[in-house]
Amino acid sequence: MVVIANLSYSLRIRLKKGEPFFGPGVMQLLQHVADTGSLQTAAAQIKMSYSKAWKIIKEAEKGLGFPLMTRRVGGVGGGSSELTEQGKDFMQRYSCFEREVYKTADDLFNKHFGDVLR
Repeated sequence: MVVIANLSYSLRIRLKKGEPFFGPGVMQLLQHVADTGSLQTAAAQIKMSYSKAWKIIKEAEKGLGFPLMTRRVGGVGGGSSELTEQGKDFMQRYSCFEREVYKTADDLFNKHFGDVLR
């Protein structure tokens, strides 16, 4: 039997309606928004332009049919963003789905390739 060194796989879970609109990048952006209270700060943290971040969120919201965040336009203290309850719930569902898919994929990978891995 042949032994294969350093064999691995990769998956990227994206949700789509025709075109993909929600995946790991949107999740990462939303998590940073949850942590910072700001889409602008979240975008900067992942080295993304604010306009691109705004576009990604709008596309995700369009695909889902509900808002992921509420926004307060700036002023003296600046603006803010907060996840909606629907947004939080959807993130939780996506996260659980993603975790289960990866677990199943790991099990299948080990089933089919475990005996040839080094």
